[in-house]
Amino acid sequence: MSKTHYISWLAMVTCNSVEVVKLYPEQNAEACFKIKGMAMILAYCNRHGLFEAKRK
Repeated sequence: MSKTHYISWLAMVTCNSVEVVKLYPEQNAEACFKIKGMAMILAYCNRHGLFEAKRK
């Protein structure tokens, strides 16, 4: 990632919890979440906005 284009945060949303990992331009855009059942993964890019993926 660069200081002008990076993933600001990653999150996992389930029916009963939200986990957020704050990222910085100096880091790789990665995080580990323990997913059981349905979940939505969100990523926020400072240039392109919000991305989402659903796991069933």
